[in-house]
Amino acid sequence: MSKILGGGAFTMNQIIPKTALKITSGGEPSNYQYKGDSGKSVNCYYCPKCTTHIYHQQEVMGPDTIIARTALLPEARKKFEVGAEIYGKDKMSWEKEIATTFQTLPPS
Repeated sequence: MSKILGGGAFTMNQIIPKTALKITSGGEPSNYQYKGDSGKSVNCYYCPKCTTHIYHQQEVMGPDTIIARTALLPEARKKFEVGAEIYGKDKMSWEKEIATTFQTLPPS
């Protein structure tokens, strides 16, 4: 995995089946957990060597669905277009809307 970190207000993610993610280097991801807006757990997985966050698994979405940090992939940063903005409730007041915005997670 390339070591790409960002310090901006945004992340680029994609909701995918857990089976679609293949981690090819860096070892077994480390993780931590916190409670999401739903009151259910959010599991955050990151590289144990560089601490880059790789994906999140939200209990509310079920065990087989993850939110992958697609900005880690060079082709994603160049080719993927914004499909929606999630967690608009946390948006900074000066940010303009660039896609359909959901206040929390989109409906499943």
